[in-house]
Amino acid sequence: MASQLVPVQQEICDPAEFGTSIDQFFLMVCAQWVLGTQIGYAFVEAGSISAKNVGHVLLKYLLGIIASLIAYSSSGYAFSFGVGSAFFGASEFLMLGLNACNFAFYLFHLALAATTTTIISRAAAGRTSLLAHVLLSMFITAIVYPMTAHWAWSTNGWLKVGNGEIGFQDYAGSGVVHVVGGTCALVGILLIGPRRDRIRNGVLVDLQPHSIPLLVLGGLVLTVGFLGFNAGSALRIDDETGEQGVIVATALVSTIVSAAGGGLCSVVLHFFGDGTLNIVACINGLLAGSVAVCAGADVVQPWAALVIGILAGAVFHFGRRLVVRLGLDDACDAVAVHLGAGMWGVIARSLFAERVGVFHAWVR
Repeated sequence: MASQLVPVQQEICDPAEFGTSIDQFFLMVCAQWVLGTQIGYAFVEAGSISAKNVGHVLLKYLLGIIASLIAYSSSGYAFSFGVGSAFFGASEFLMLGLNACNFAFYLFHLALAATTTTIISRAAAGRTSLLAHVLLSMFITAIVYPMTAHWAWSTNGWLKVGNGEIGFQDYAGSGVVHVVGGTCALVGILLIGPRRDRIRNGVLVDLQPHSIPLLVLGGLVLTVGFLGFNAGSALRIDDETGEQGVIVATALVSTIVSAAGGGLCSVVLHFFGDGTLNIVACINGLLAGSVAVCAGADVVQPWAALVIGILAGAVFHFGRRLVVRLGLDDACDAVAVHLGAGMWGVIARSLFAERVGVFHAWVR
């Protein structure tokens, strides 16, 4: 007699609250898409530093990701979206009591949390110990990032609630992910100082990437990865009117157009400044444009996304020069890309958002 198979856990998910099965599948695909950007970050970091440090950097990178996944699953998700106050969640630690209907949502935000620590890793590449990086990764994904995510994205977060009429708006994390990660990276490189081989006669000099192919491949993987980042932030795609599909399509178009604008502006500014067409500037410009449009990817028109991307490329270019002038050693220009372009992106949403942005209000 054949034995009956009983599911370990069976939940009935209300589509109004958790989305349909299509929504769940869409979010899980986007989560894997975003997790795949870790490959791109690893390539960029490995290509940017000296060949002798590649093995150490990649091991540090892998251990940091492992630590981040464990930390976010243990307490990060609870602080981000658990039931609690306007400042932090306080339930579902160690994922105990977490409804299985929320697993896709958890997986997507796990991917976003892991992204935050990679920003710090790239800025401080070539001069951090394994233990220090692992502990920092756990701290950022267990406490720092989850708190800001709760403020901006949880239903009762104090930033999201705002004044009761309109609150802080950040569609896909220009502020929550990139400004937070970029700020942590800035503090990190301030504390640990520059690499020894970057100081010559008391002056901070540029070091050439040891592998341009790795750097370019990583940059392209990240640019494509941002599409999953911004598409998945819609959280749903299945509805009878097609409105959610339009939101996702708008986010995808905005992302790719803004990335192109950032890459073009960055390489042009570098050419007028140094007289050379620099591939590193082009890659970082692509990333800066992608970062900047995250905040408003769902509500800006393609022309506005192009403007946002072009100005993000300028923010990166001058931000990088400022970081160097201050004597700070950012191995992969992560501060200018993520903190600089992320701050601009948060501001840009309020300026260019369709129908409600400042510029649209002036036209009316």
